[in-house]
Amino acid sequence: MPSVNTRAFFSKMDRAKYISHLDLNHCIQRAMKRSRLPIWQTEGFNPHTYVAFMLPLSLGQEGVCEAMDFRLTEEISPDEVMKRLNDSLPPDIRVLRIAEPKYKNTDITTAEYRVESDVDIDKFRSFTDSEQILTEKKTKKGVSTVDLKPLISMLTIEEDAITLRLPAGNDFNINPSLLFEAYKSATGEAISRLRIVRTHIFCADGNEFI
Repeated sequence: MPSVNTRAFFSKMDRAKYISHLDLNHCIQRAMKRSRLPIWQTEGFNPHTYVAFMLPLSLGQEGVCEAMDFRLTEEISPDEVMKRLNDSLPPDIRVLRIAEPKYKNTDITTAEYRVESDVDIDKFRSFTDSEQILTEKKTKKGVSTVDLKPLISMLTIEEDAITLRLPAGNDFNINPSLLFEAYKSATGEAISRLRIVRTHIFCADGNEFI
């Protein structure tokens, strides 16, 4: 049976930031079942709804540009797909747009974040002006020391928020929380408030992921 490749862009905000990626997957699949959309099922002895997520968020972080791919076995208007999914999803997870996939997940290279925190802005600006910003990053091979300075491709520091762009993708990914862990380690200043929202995902050609 032919299927229609479909990409949904959605937000994961407020209380939904505490949902793990595994639980989000289960939540989406249950919503798809309730929506009665003709979602393509995998074949074999244990058929299940096919859903592929791009760049799962870290627990505790929010996003307004999250993306997932699935297939429909019938042609249905994007507006109808979005409405039926939103009617079946919890209020803190909202489908924002339905589109035909243009890029592959392997095309993703960077992500942009908006961060609200209680750091001293002047101290933070001075810290990020340093020649090196060293921090420890956990990998599959263990813990390694990483210099974040050359990896930050964009940084805007304002009174109400900090905006930064970092590597993201299947091969190499930098969690924005590492920058604030490095700041805390370097200054000894405690950070009691740290809200991280992913706002954009970009591809190697510089275009936004769609």
